Amino acid sequence: MKAEAVINQLALRLPQYTDKFTTNISVVSLTRSGTTVTVETAAVHGLTVGKQVNIQGAKTPLTIASLTRSGTVGTLVLDNNHDMTEGENTSVELSGAVEAEFNGTFTLLSVQNRKTITFTMADAGPVTATGTPLLLNGASILQQYNGLWAVATVPDTTHFTYEITDTTLYTPAAGTISARLEPRISGAISEERLIAAYTAQPTGNYWAFVVLGDVIASKSRHIESDAVDNLQRGHEYRQQIVQPFTVFVFIPTSAEVSARDARDAAEDLFRPICRALIQKKFDSGLNVGAQNPVVFTDHGFVAYNAAFYVHSYAFQATADITFEDTIGYDDDVAFRDISLTMGVDVGTEVMTADIDLDDVLL
Repeated sequence: MKAEAVINQLALRLPQYTDKFTTNISVVSLTRSGTTVTVETAAVHGLTVGKQVNIQGAKTPLTIASLTRSGTVGTLVLDNNHDMTEGENTSVELSGAVEAEFNGTFTLLSVQNRKTITFTMADAGPVTATGTPLLLNGASILQQYNGLWAVATVPDTTHFTYEITDTTLYTPAAGTISARLEPRISGAISEERLIAAYTAQPTGNYWAFVVLGDVIASKSRHIESDAVDNLQRGHEYRQQIVQPFTVFVFIPTSAEVSARDARDAAEDLFRPICRALIQKKFDSGLNVGAQNPVVFTDHGFVAYNAAFYVHSYAFQATADITFEDTIGYDDDVAFRDISLTMGVDVGTEVMTADIDLDDVLL
């Protein structure tokens, strides 16, 4: 496993769950034309072609064919399939209707089929919606503007574009959208080196650093010695190794006296970091490659001074060294002939045999 792989995974997933590790710019509008998505930002974005940007908060609306009310029960029928499920979804977000009674967030009642949903609403006002009503929270996870994208063009300081493959996404996107830039996620050789090199940062600018631990071999519980294992040539070679790594998070604390708030903030980060790493399979560099997923081991306080608080989140992954990672079989040559000489118990006779193993004799 390489630290670079863990860093890239955190840069990809962590901005989906927290804005503490990125520069965040509000998005005024997000529109699609063909496969090109154009983003307008509320401030200068500073991006250049090829840079990575993580779009979050964008909702892909679904068009509604009919939207009606009977008493306190509202019913919507979509033009296309939704991705809502009873139990997983509890609310319905609607907009675009001329009648205000049909716009807002409502409690989900039932999902009748892939196009029909019922919800609760006030027993008052019009019974049929007009205009262009939209379901804002019914799109599939695959129908998304969100995610990590490469900047394709930069028309000016407040606009940039990126390319997608789905040309059916409704435009413009809805929601409170942000562009999360320049993830503050890197790596180092050791915890001590990090603390020595870290410089003060503005309040709210968290930094994450990945440090790989030493790889160890898992000991066999069947060996009655201090040896790790005793695998012989006749055995099927399989030795498990453990790759630990730690994510160190630096939280600026210049405005704090005791770092209590920073310690609480570290608890808030626990779930986002887990969601970014646990169950991810990283390439071990061995023959099997990406084998076993990441699991959590521990997290806790590391260091604190007047400038920053440091918290660690430790993980590990296991992998197998197999026969293909060893020296392999002994050197050998083709088995071509058998020459045999045999004596007898009585007498002095000697019997010999020469067998040619070629299919076609020489």
